Amino acid sequence: MNQDLITKQSILLDFEAESKDEALYSICAQLFLLRKTTDPTGLYNDIIKRENIVSTFAGQHTAIPHVITQHINEPVLCFVRVKSDEFYWNEEDEDVRIIFLLAVPLKENLKKLRESQSYVFSSIAQLMTDPSMIELWLTTNEERVILDSLNLAFESNFKATTSIKE
Repeated sequence: MNQDLITKQSILLDFEAESKDEALYSICAQLFLLRKTTDPTGLYNDIIKRENIVSTFAGQHTAIPHVITQHINEPVLCFVRVKSDEFYWNEEDEDVRIIFLLAVPLKENLKKLRESQSYVFSSIAQLMTDPSMIELWLTTNEERVILDSLNLAFESNFKATTSIKE
């Protein structure tokens, strides 16, 4: 697993956005500032195309948009906590406070890429089943706490996956 997939710089707390589109565009702009993309508009358009196929609302106040795109320089995972308590993904029954955006370059090996995506998604899904983890994500003001919680899940999921293969 890429150690730089998520960093403190790609964890955005109390993010100001009024809509899904505004949030996604602003996240793409942040990825431009982090030098993860040279084309934030192209990245945003690819994310929206993917969203139009099927919503990435995941329940538990969480959305997990993801995209394979030529507009990202390296794999990146963003954790975004939306500031507003009244932020909806698509419908009013899809209230979101946490966004995980996973973007990976098109040039990656597709089979390996799909395995890595599944690994990331299953790690996040495991954490989402723990109400105390959701509460932690919603309340902490420290990026390091979020980063550590995610890295711990990725590490334990990786160990479980490799022990199954042995």
